[in-house]
Parts: sequence; structure tokens; C-alpha cells
Amino acid sequence: MFGTTILLKSRASGRLPEQLLKDYGAKWGREVVNLSIPIDAIATVFIFLIGLPAILLQTLAAELRKVVVKRRRQLIVSTFAPILLSLVVAAAGARISILCSQLTASGSSPSKLILFLSGHDGQFLWLIVLIVLLLIAGVAAIVLTKKWGRERIIQQLCSGAAKSISVRGRPVESELDDLIQLGKQSHSGQDKELVLLALAALAEDVQANPEYDGAQLEELIVGLEEILILGAQMGSPENFHTAADLLSDLIISTCNRANTQDLKLAIQSVSMLGRASLRHEPSHIQPKFVEALALANEVQQAAATWMSQALFEIGSEAAERNRILVAMASLSKLESLVMQHAPIAGELASDFIGLLAHFWTHGETGKKYVIPFLADAPMFFAQPLVEAIQSAHAQCMQTARFKTADHLFEMLKAIKNGLPKAGW
Repeated sequence: MFGTTILLKSRASGRLPEQLLKDYGAKWGREVVNLSIPIDAIATVFIFLIGLPAILLQTLAAELRKVVVKRRRQLIVSTFAPILLSLVVAAAGARISILCSQLTASGSSPSKLILFLSGHDGQFLWLIVLIVLLLIAGVAAIVLTKKWGRERIIQQLCSGAAKSISVRGRPVESELDDLIQLGKQSHSGQDKELVLLALAALAEDVQANPEYDGAQLEELIVGLEEILILGAQMGSPENFHTAADLLSDLIISTCNRANTQDLKLAIQSVSMLGRASLRHEPSHIQPKFVEALALANEVQQAAATWMSQALFEIGSEAAERNRILVAMASLSKLESLVMQHAPIAGELASDFIGLLAHFWTHGETGKKYVIPFLADAPMFFAQPLVEAIQSAHAQCMQTARFKTADHLFEMLKAIKNGLPKAGW
């Protein structure tokens, strides 16, 4: 059967002699179409498209590359979509070239467009095809660069984690864990800040859900501690400031909920992050955590105990690090809490008098600062002052707060025969 034979050649191989084409067609009884396809140029574009994802992946930070590689389906689509589109364009170019050559060889009167495309052995046609292929390669590079940027990846993780909030009332655990791990491995400063802002947005969405009862943010709260303290780098002062704002909003939202699990975790996280923030010199960060604890007013006794423990831990750590202003702020908030629940006993009393003991060991000025508090002991404690100190000492021994126990013992010896005068 009569058919058509197509001879392909690279531009680098030169032109096939016309007589050779005629002899080939006469021998086999076929019409021969000569296509000058720029195979070298097209192959170069495809090699670039194949290697583009690997090149871009190598330029990403290790924590970003881990997230991208973990999403294999998206990686496969991002890799092969531009390649397949380029194959379609190249195949379309080859088909158009065949049609143009056939129309020209048939002796019919082709249109001006066909004449233009088939002119110079189809060079104009393949120039257009190459331009389209280069545009595809350029757009693919730009799209992948933006898609694998830090902000876009964090946005994708945040959106993925938020998908189940309206249904289950809590974020998707796998997406949230990836977001936390990304923040954990990120550099302090802006990189961690982007993750913290995403977590704040997720927390806000969860709390806005009508089904939220105060027990759906455990993973997120624990993730804050991992990001700022347990990561490759400790969070910057700005990172701690953002975390304090997030926990403050969370405490306000959860203090009147039926379930207090998130409130307990948030208060414990304030304590841990507040103490960790003492490693930073700026003094405006730590009061943010103390103020966060003061936001949960009118709380039940259990929450008051959690708050007193957190205020004690921040205040005692600050006193030991000689950050007296932070310690005084903690003591002030703890005193307000004590006044709400006076007369106090048990752990609340132990935390209050234990923090006073840390001030007591700061020289004569520290003693004079504490004496007015001890003088008001009948108003604070449900038992006499000496018995309250002894109970606090026993409590500290049981909970392995040995340094606080030593300070209480020193204070107890000093006031055994009565309180010293506060004056000079």
C-alpha cells in the first residue's frame, strides 16, 4: 500500500540530498517527507526539565526538603507535569510539520501560514515550538521555586492541618506534626516566626469552632515548646513574644470551658517557656508570660494550683538568675492569686511561701522585702506562719525542690524567735 515515509534529521547533520530522497521514494513506492527537527535543542530542554526538580531540591534548606520529599504525589506531579506538556507541544510540532510537508509536496496551493511554517525546511515552525518549550521550562522553574518556598510550604501545611477542624474540631495530626517539625528544625527569628504565626492561626480556628470544649489543642501547645526549646536552635526573643501572645489568647479562651485540659497545658507551657526566656537578656519578654498567667482570673481551685506552680517556677528561676524584676512581677501576681483564695493551704501555700524564701536569701534587702509579706501571714495562710513554712519545706522535699527547701530552712531559722523589723 502506498504510504508516507518520514526522514528525521538534526540540524547538525546537514541536509539530505534531494536526489537521495527521490531515489528512496521510488524504490519503496512511498512519498518521502523531509523534517528538519532540531533534536539537539529539544533534547536540551527536556534534560533541563528532568533535572529541574533535583536542582531546586538541593537549593532548599534541609527542613524544607524533608517536607517536599515526604509529599511524593505532589513531587511526582510537579516533576512530570511540565515534561508531559512539553512532549505534547513537541508532538504537535512534529504533526504540524508533517502536514505542512505533505501539503507542499502534493502540489496543492497551501495557505500563506502553511508556506510560512514550511519555509526554510520548517525552521520557522520549530523556532516557535522551541520558544514554547523554553516558556514551559521557565514557567516551571518559577512555579516550583515559589511552590517550594518557605512561606508557601508553611501555608500549605497550615491549610492541610485546618481541613478537619470543621469536622473533627481539631487539626489533622500528620499535617500539624509536619508543621511543628519544620518549626523545630528552622533557624530562630523569621523562619520560626512564620511557623508560630501559622500555629496561632490554627489555634484561633479551633477555638472559633462551636464544638471546641477546651481539649483539642494538646499537640499544638506541646509543639510550641518543641519549636522554641527543643529545636535545632532556641527561639529568638521575638519568637518567645509571639508564643506568649498565643498562649495568652488560649488561656483567656479556655479558662471558662467545660474541659480544662488545654488550660492546664497552656499554663504549664507558659511556665516552661517563661523560664527558658530568661536566657535572653531583653527584660520585656518574661513579663509577657507572667501577664499571661494573670489573665485567667476567677478560675477554679485546680487551675489556681496550676497557676501558682507556674508563677513559682518562673519567679524562683528569675530570682536564682538575679532577674529580680521578673521575680517581683511573679510574686505580685502570685499574691493576687493568694488573696482570691485566702486563707490558703497545701500546694498554693507552698508555692507562695517558697517564692518568698528565694527572695529571703538575696541579702538584707531581700529579707526586708519579704518581711511585710510574712507579717501578713494570718491573712494569707490557714495555719500559723511557722507551721506553714514547715509544711512548705516538707512539700519541697517530696517534690525534689531541694534548693527551695534549703531557702525555707534558712528563713525558718531566722524567724524562729520572731520576725525581724523591716526598717533600717
